[in-house]
This record gives sequence, C-alpha cells and structure tokens, in this order.
Amino acid sequence: MSLVLHDWEISADCYRARLLAGALGLAYARVPVDVIPGRETEAPAFRALSPAGALPVLVDGDLVLCEIGAILVHLAERHDPAGLWLPREPARRARALERLVFALGPLRACDAAREAALFETPQPLADPPAAARAALRTLESLLARQALAGEPFLVDGGPTLADLAAFPAAALAIDWGEDLALLPKTRLWTRRVRALPGFVTTPGVPEFL
Repeated sequence: MSLVLHDWEISADCYRARLLAGALGLAYARVPVDVIPGRETEAPAFRALSPAGALPVLVDGDLVLCEIGAILVHLAERHDPAGLWLPREPARRARALERLVFALGPLRACDAAREAALFETPQPLADPPAAARAALRTLESLLARQALAGEPFLVDGGPTLADLAAFPAAALAIDWGEDLALLPKTRLWTRRVRALPGFVTTPGVPEFL
C-alpha cells in the first residue's frame, strides 16, 4: 500500500488527516507513534522521516509530508478529482483556503489549550484557553453569518477541507473545559460534520455534541 499515515491517536492534527482520508474513502496503512509517554518523535529513525518531529507524517509513494496543511491539500488534490473538498472554481477555492488558514492558524489555539490540560506541556501561548475561546467566538461568528445566508458550512455550496480542519478544535474542546452549549451555531455545525459520509470519530469526541 503506497499511502501511509504516521499517527498519534490523541493528536488533533492527526485526526484532521484521518477525517479527510475517511471522507475520501482512502485505504491507508496507519503507523502508530507513541508521543507521550514514549517520546518516539524524538527517536533518530522518526527524525529521519520528520526532521522537526512533527505529526502527522504522510507517505504517499515517494512523497513524504510532515505538515498538516500540506497533507490536507495534497490528499484533496491527488485523491479527490471531483474537487468536492478543495473546490476547483476559483472564488470558492479561495474562500475554502481562507477558512482553512483560519482553521490551521488561530483556531489551533484550541489544540494548545487541550494539550496543556491533558498533558501539562509548555505552550508558546501565554494563555491558551483565552486564545482558544477567542478563536471559537470567531468560528461562531463565521457560522452565524453563513447561517444568515442559508449556508450550513464554512464555505458556500457545501463542506470543504476547512470544515474538516476546524472540526477537531470544536469537537475536542470538552477536553479543556469548553462547553459548546454556549456556542449554538458551532454545536449545530459539528452535528452536520458528523453526519457527512465517511466521518470517523476519535477518543474525546462526545457521542452527542
């Protein structure tokens, strides 16, 4: 099998890769990596694959990718010829990429808040929960504007990579104490994402959001 995902089940970024693979119906080999407590990302063999020790790592034939944004775009470009997840139409594609940048930028403060709560690991943010709540409020505002336009997802016309990339930040917020009941548009949107064909869950995602 040419498609291999080096994966830590607890990682939000790894979950993002698995979400897209599920949505695309891709078969792949999954190589578990023990980050905590095993520290396998520090091992020389892993650093030869991912010099910065980053996860996930996608191996697609001769191509090795170690950054989640590149992984998502590559999978969509190579394995989604219909352009369902990364639209071909220029304006819609640009909007999808804009929302993807938000999901993998400010919204990843939720990942930092979760890691600090679960593992007490040092984070570059001074106050991860505060940054995470601010990002979730931005997500709520985006979804509220979309709802006013009759659009159920982050980009007009249906779900895109942006929705899959943003979902873990919201769905796993319970791990650091955030209640999505306070974010009604976000909570409703998470249910729509869960209903998408090929959806896969992960530990920590509540059965009922």
